[in-house]
Amino acid sequence: MKSFHSFRLDAINHCLWRGEERVSLGPKAFDLLRYLVDHANRVVSQDEILEALWSKSYVNPELVKKYILGIRKVLGDRRDHPMFIETVHKRGYKFVAPVHDERVPIGSESADGSPTRIVGREPARAELDNCLERALQGIRQIFFLTGEAGAGKTALIDAFQQRTALRSNCRIARGQCFEVFGGKEAYYPMLEAVGQLIGSADDSAALQTLAKHAPTWMIQFPALLSVKQKEALQREVLGSIGERMVREICEALESMTAAHPLLLILEDLHWADAATLGVISALARRRGPAKLMIVATCRTEAIVGTQNHLKSLKQDLLIHRLCLECELQRLTQADVGEYLAAEFPASNLPMALARLVHRHSGGNPLFMVTILQDFVRNGILTERLGNWTLTKPLDDIEPGVPPTLQQMLEVQLDQLNAEEQETLKGASVLGESFSAWAIANSVGSEPDRIEQLCEVLAESRRFIRSVGIQELPDGTVSAHYEFGHSLYRAFLYGRLSAVTRARLHRSVAQQLEGLYTPDRQELAPTLALHFEHGREYGRAIHYLLLTAEIEARRFAHRESIELLQHALDVVARVAAADRTLLELRVLERIGDVHYALGSMSESAGAYEMAATRAAQAGLAGAHAHALICQAPPLGLIDPNRAVAAVERAVEVIADDAEGNALHARARFMAAVLRLLYDRWRDGDWEICSALAPKVCLPNERCLSEHDEMFYVYVQCLRGNFDESARAAGEKLRETKSLMGYLGAVGVKMLALLFLGEFGQVLEIIREGRAMAEKSGYDPWLFVFREAWLHTLCLDFAGARLLCEALMRSREDVPSTQPQTIARLSGGYIELEHGRYDQAARCFDEIRDHKVTPKFFLHWYWRMQAQLGLIQVSLASGNLTTARAEASSLLESALGTAEPTLHAQAWEIKARVAIATDVEREAHECIQQAISVVERWRVPLAAWRVHATASDLSQRMADHAAADIHRGRAASCVLTLANSLGTGEALRNSFLAAVPVRRVLARQPDGLRL
Repeated sequence: MKSFHSFRLDAINHCLWRGEERVSLGPKAFDLLRYLVDHANRVVSQDEILEALWSKSYVNPELVKKYILGIRKVLGDRRDHPMFIETVHKRGYKFVAPVHDERVPIGSESADGSPTRIVGREPARAELDNCLERALQGIRQIFFLTGEAGAGKTALIDAFQQRTALRSNCRIARGQCFEVFGGKEAYYPMLEAVGQLIGSADDSAALQTLAKHAPTWMIQFPALLSVKQKEALQREVLGSIGERMVREICEALESMTAAHPLLLILEDLHWADAATLGVISALARRRGPAKLMIVATCRTEAIVGTQNHLKSLKQDLLIHRLCLECELQRLTQADVGEYLAAEFPASNLPMALARLVHRHSGGNPLFMVTILQDFVRNGILTERLGNWTLTKPLDDIEPGVPPTLQQMLEVQLDQLNAEEQETLKGASVLGESFSAWAIANSVGSEPDRIEQLCEVLAESRRFIRSVGIQELPDGTVSAHYEFGHSLYRAFLYGRLSAVTRARLHRSVAQQLEGLYTPDRQELAPTLALHFEHGREYGRAIHYLLLTAEIEARRFAHRESIELLQHALDVVARVAAADRTLLELRVLERIGDVHYALGSMSESAGAYEMAATRAAQAGLAGAHAHALICQAPPLGLIDPNRAVAAVERAVEVIADDAEGNALHARARFMAAVLRLLYDRWRDGDWEICSALAPKVCLPNERCLSEHDEMFYVYVQCLRGNFDESARAAGEKLRETKSLMGYLGAVGVKMLALLFLGEFGQVLEIIREGRAMAEKSGYDPWLFVFREAWLHTLCLDFAGARLLCEALMRSREDVPSTQPQTIARLSGGYIELEHGRYDQAARCFDEIRDHKVTPKFFLHWYWRMQAQLGLIQVSLASGNLTTARAEASSLLESALGTAEPTLHAQAWEIKARVAIATDVEREAHECIQQAISVVERWRVPLAAWRVHATASDLSQRMADHAAADIHRGRAASCVLTLANSLGTGEALRNSFLAAVPVRRVLARQPDGLRL
């Protein structure tokens, strides 16, 4: 830490101190001051500064001058008589103050040896110091500092932070919760603190740690990422939920403490969002060692409600001895006397002054300081030749002291002129901190004039203080200020009439909106608030929707839904003519977020409500769109309703022209859904193929990602396996949404299964399950596909175990699909053990629509069950049933476009014909099967087709043909097996299966495992 005069510059933690007071300074202003201090007594040119601080972007050289001006204001420096920064004409700037490196030993009160002005807080300071000592030993500490408003929590924390920075190598970061925005932005104070940790240009260790341990947090700082890094992170964090955010930041912070202890300060936690409280809870409960200390301040009166989340958290942590709490009490008369002695040294003040100030302030430190500042401002306390004296007798002073802080502030406000009062009123609308630029427009003045007024107020310590220069999103720089205490801002804001508030909020919103760009979406929450309070509810809803998107990108989906529900409430205040369209936008977004969360019933409910509202308003297009949106969630709940919803969409816009994009999309999706959820019809495929050129063009964007992948599923079921796998792979590289990813990966796995690429499928499954586990979403799709893979490898016991575990794990997982595979596997297990009745019952249950209702591709699985039932009939000698079922299966299979089913149906019919000694029919059927195998790449059926062809040829004494087909069957089997790794358990299971062993038992020479 470097010191100059009464200031200290903490380069590690980006803090500037004046004594024990933390001085606010923007990031760029701090970097510029640090650069000058690091190069003290040397002229630094403007070009050197630009190269050092703005090397990656072009900025106007005049910007440096404005930052220098802001730094001078903070330091109290003058250009004509500089104590700190000297302007060297046409050459640059030189830092002229003496600079010293400092390190204060433990036990020192302050860096310069001066008496502290924080009084009556020795027990609290001791508790903080003791906690820090334990944290430095690797015992994590959570410390709640509570007290009423004005109790001096921030002042005490500032002093503690400075002492910590001086006496240890501790890294320090602070996050501030705000009454206006806290609770609307998930993780707001945590993101602010993390941003400070990774923002240092001197040390990239924190940045690297965050990138390694917390990619979900790293992606929240896009300015620090290259395009490639951002794309890679987006793929890595796809589908993450809040639990992953919490886990990763805990791991990252703990990892950071391995190199340096970490002090994390979170102020005004009573305004914190639930997500931030979740991080504190998790950090407190983790067991491992960490040199971490969290200090959280909160107002006692703000957490008295029975439903307060912070109160519940604090009580629970206290009960389990996972935190400490220190409540600051009011000052005693002796404490006030001590403060007077420190604040007004070498004075001859009467002892009764402490009694007077204590009685009127009630021992509240803020009120005490405000009273004494008022005495100085009004000449009651004056300094003469270094001595402070009273200019009036105490008896004359006492009647003029207002009895409450509120009244004291009213007196102070009345002492200001009208222009100063208007400036402060405008500032109160902007929040705890504000820029002169933002006030100017709302009060109808020029920024330079507002800056002059604010400087006067700050210098006289009336309500506000200067925090230097900050850069606005459009590159403009403006002087920034903050209220001396949140109570000051609340007092001023409370004096505004409802009409004035609305006018000022509206003016601020309109001005800030000019700064908003897609790259500056962090302004969305602020704009939403100002437009709402400015009673421009339509614009407020627009920015609430954008804010909800920000929350979703932070994987805070529940917080996103809360914002959207608030937006629905705001819709009721919109003019009737504009209300419906806004409500539809909000409802659709609610449905989207619930869908991303996996809450299918809630998602479908939101879309259904949107459809109802649109229908009531007579908006056919919006009605149809909402109906189409219902299909994805309903497909997992009730496929019949999914199909009916889209068919209803077609009816709603039936009168529209054929070229209408929405009408085409509705007809297209109705056909797609019938193919996937009902049964295969060539007529529906003809509709799809005819409309695809209209709805699938990249520039049209008629289809959602989900819809696009449904169409690829259809193409896959026509035997276009390679093309489908390729299209799905391209979508996987492009998509940025979880549902887009799951849709694409689902198609790719299905296509690869049909292609017999078992090894690739297993690799995708394992990567997908690992990704789901890391991100926190349900891996049911990958478990289901893994069970499917096990059935194809004839490991029916393994498939059934996977499905049973999946159905036990979560009640809300769609159960029909895994239940079907479990029954299919059970049927084959019973068949292998010769329990034919039990096997037949398993297959019949799949075919029974009452037992197994419709689900995605149910018709495919019902045919697989019929195939199993035929094998049961063959094994049990019930050839009449086998023959009837084989004919029925062939008819059903040929009614689809899926070539694997065609080959399987012809092959089983050939086997039935062999069993019934109808060789001619067997020969015709197996030739049909071979024709399919030669035309299409269908390895799942090919090995069985060639095995049966070999058996038939052998039966007909065509031994040469029998050998050829046997060799081809063995080759197909080995290709499937070798797609899996040599030591893969699933490969061994496949090769050990009875049908496979029979094929390999007489394999030709030259074929090896």
